[in-house]
Amino acid sequence: MISDSRIQELRRMAAAMAPDIPVSGSMLARLTDDIVARGPISRLIAHHPEAGEPLFCLRALAGVRLLVLTGRAPDLAAHLERLTPNLGNAEYIERTWTLFRQALLSHPAEILAAMDRPVQQHQPTRAGVLLRGLGMLGAPRIRLLELGACAGLNLLLDRYRWFGPGWEWGDANSPVRLATDGPVPGDFGIVDRAGCDLAPRDAADPVDAMILRSFIPPERDIEQMELDDAMALAARTGLRIDKADVIEWLVTKLSATYDEPGVLTVVWHSLFWWYLPPEKQVAIDRILAMASRRIQLARVAFEPTSWSEAARLQVHVYS
Repeated sequence: MISDSRIQELRRMAAAMAPDIPVSGSMLARLTDDIVARGPISRLIAHHPEAGEPLFCLRALAGVRLLVLTGRAPDLAAHLERLTPNLGNAEYIERTWTLFRQALLSHPAEILAAMDRPVQQHQPTRAGVLLRGLGMLGAPRIRLLELGACAGLNLLLDRYRWFGPGWEWGDANSPVRLATDGPVPGDFGIVDRAGCDLAPRDAADPVDAMILRSFIPPERDIEQMELDDAMALAARTGLRIDKADVIEWLVTKLSATYDEPGVLTVVWHSLFWWYLPPEKQVAIDRILAMASRRIQLARVAFEPTSWSEAARLQVHVYS
């Protein structure tokens, strides 16, 4: 079952979503109410083995979104075509919940499959936070290692075109055009890149691509287009993410001989840290501290202090 602390976390998250994505926030709030009341949705999902995991109920929202994207919830899909002009309309939100609930309960097998998948909100704009962190480091040559890399879109940040306040950076001919903020990143190159994930996605695989789309809320149509552009680019590059446990993978990568002189190794992770049990967090800290005795090493992270709080950029330089 979902604990009281997780319920409160879900309520805070739904409230935080309300100003920007009010329909999705309302769906999460009402889904949480159903779980508290032990309603029909609760009877379907609340006894899942991972029901106590952070963000678990967002898997249900993604499961219904996947039904919409794949044409298996046509009534909800048609209703959501009128979403933008009705974001503040109480009657529209009430009708959305009716259709959302109907779609969810009418497709138990698909929803239970969605509950088995980890939350993978893989917006390419998040790489803008990594770009700022790398710019702060001031290293001309970087080896980039990502933990919880999903489909690897962050690893391709130098192949996007970034538009900041008074500056542009990246591949001028890139089909992926993204806005960001902060100072100009400076001149650096990524000489090597790799990532790992327990459930990696392949941007070239139509099923994986659709699953990643399902985690973008319906209010975020621009983010949907940005994700599609980034996945198309990733598919062309042939980038593949290693399916691996983070501890074993990190030890292997940091222990391997790397012959490029003057390269700063940067370990990067975002909205990942709190999925790990405390013993793995401690192990990663120790692995990085040990590796920093042999190589130039930094860590860039974009993590919240809890799942209901906003994430913030963290840059650590080991010496």
